[in-house]
Amino acid sequence: MTDDALPTGARELLVLWAARECEVLDALATSAGTPEDVATETGITPVAADTLVTALADRGLVEQVGDEYEPTNRLLGFLTKTDLRSIGRLPHALDTFDAWLALPETARTGTPPDPSEYATRNELGTEWSRDDTTVRATVTAAVRAHPDADSVVVLRDGPGRHAREFLARGFEVTLVETPERADAAAPLLRPTEVRLETGGYVDSIPQTDLVCAVDLTRRHTPEENRAWLRAAQAALEPGGAVVAVEPLRDHTPDAALLDVETLATGGARISEEATVREWFENAGFALDLEPVPGTDRVALVGRRVQ
Repeated sequence: MTDDALPTGARELLVLWAARECEVLDALATSAGTPEDVATETGITPVAADTLVTALADRGLVEQVGDEYEPTNRLLGFLTKTDLRSIGRLPHALDTFDAWLALPETARTGTPPDPSEYATRNELGTEWSRDDTTVRATVTAAVRAHPDADSVVVLRDGPGRHAREFLARGFEVTLVETPERADAAAPLLRPTEVRLETGGYVDSIPQTDLVCAVDLTRRHTPEENRAWLRAAQAALEPGGAVVAVEPLRDHTPDAALLDVETLATGGARISEEATVREWFENAGFALDLEPVPGTDRVALVGRRVQ
């Protein structure tokens, strides 16, 4: 008996990648209902078609209805991008896997490959699928930083999972996004009382009692992180707070691996505590670090002191 070379989750992603590259997903989504049909339409061998379709069925991505296979809701995110709520996590996971495969070239050139056509919507679909417990824990960490706050600005929250949780707790909520992400997320936010601003957040943030961000620092250069923290400081009244829930190199398990993924996908770096402390203090914040229960992230709690 030998040890498995790969964990089950990695195998599932590899099956999806192979099925996409062999056009099996497209065939099943259109006219192919059997492995034989798949083999005919894609040109792969009958054995390969049967193996891939069987694996997709085993993972709940397709199901047998009568004598044919049909896509399930788990595969819906590969078939339609209209509603972010239907995309799920798998398409973005596959985009990230593609970035990992391109990492040797990225390492040589310093430039990641161009994102896929639906990369932004896939990323937002993953953000919509965030675990409810994690969202609540993140918002609770922010509320504890300023329990008397009435208003909050949430940065780069896409479809607004954290913004909605703040709204449910009685806050006046503004979500500030980049234009492309805001355009995709806007339909989900229109029925809510969340105010959406689309000008970006690096240089200017609306006036508020509390600023909250999740996984923001690793998406930006040190200069950009200093800039948005200065913007947050200018947006807050004395006593206000900014809370950034982030991975840190010296606090987050497997941070070094996440740092490589960040390189592959075009982000900046996973920073250490000393680095973010310098950013916060230079922007006029006294910084405390607090763990976020149930997650591997740290709440960087900056309280305005100027």
